[in-house]
Amino acid sequence: MHKIAIIIPYFGKFPEWIDLFLYSCSLNKKITDNITIDWLIFTDCELPQKIYDNTIFIQMSFKDYCQHVMSCLHIDFSPKTAYKFCDLKPFYGLVHESMLSNFTHWGFGDLDLCYGDLSLIINEERLRKYELITTHADRIAGHFTIIKQDSIYSKLCLKIVDWQNKLNDEKVLGLDEMDLTYLVRREMVDYLRLYRYLGKPFRVGIYNFMKFPNIVHNWYSKAFIKEFYTSPLPKTGEQWVWDIKNNHILNPWGKEIPYLHFLFFKKTPFWDTPNYWKSGFYCLPQDISIIKNGIVIFDNKSISYKNKE
Repeated sequence: MHKIAIIIPYFGKFPEWIDLFLYSCSLNKKITDNITIDWLIFTDCELPQKIYDNTIFIQMSFKDYCQHVMSCLHIDFSPKTAYKFCDLKPFYGLVHESMLSNFTHWGFGDLDLCYGDLSLIINEERLRKYELITTHADRIAGHFTIIKQDSIYSKLCLKIVDWQNKLNDEKVLGLDEMDLTYLVRREMVDYLRLYRYLGKPFRVGIYNFMKFPNIVHNWYSKAFIKEFYTSPLPKTGEQWVWDIKNNHILNPWGKEIPYLHFLFFKKTPFWDTPNYWKSGFYCLPQDISIIKNGIVIFDNKSISYKNKE
């Protein structure tokens, strides 16, 4: 039996789409008869009205959570904002070790997404063969990574150079998607540097260049690293559609993806565009089950829905 816990600390105020997020979690409670997923959410936010069996909230203050981190890792950890938790993600298995005894795997993720059919990523063969599963081709994905308990990857974070001081630094340094990536894929460092150096305009072509070493890596490594195209750059007129009843998310070209990451739909420092979600963009009812036979439409203007014809 494979039991997965995805750990998400979140403090302040939940995003407008929290009900959508939680409902999408509930549809992935049981991937197969032998695979289940729970989400452990540590928060000081007001709890949503609708909570599911596999969305487990642990209420605590931001200060108390940071103190818990300090006691577990024996470091000074007093960030001004929760955004610093991006650097903490590789350490979640250690920070929450006492809560993970009943799980075979732990992982980290984000709230700014909607899950579709996660069996596109997670299946029994991959969980038997690999000890780390992630959804980018060139790096560890901060928004979805699964790690096997007691594997070499559970404590690999302790090999990050100067990790204590890096966690104490106020700046977000990319320990999840940069430092951990280099430890998991040491042999790929030169490829990764070239990939980033060539820049965004060439990334589709460069991905073909990257594809062969990725395949070879997955042959012999215990880490499964594959691009699932879950963080798109939405253009005006493009739509991603979630068929709720069948739990399928289709991109604008009709290809199914396991989840949709909202990073570039929101206003973000990582992409300069005037086309992002603005006030009033969220147009779904609080109880998502009301529209469970319909479809949810994501574009760079809104999250909306319509009934299936």
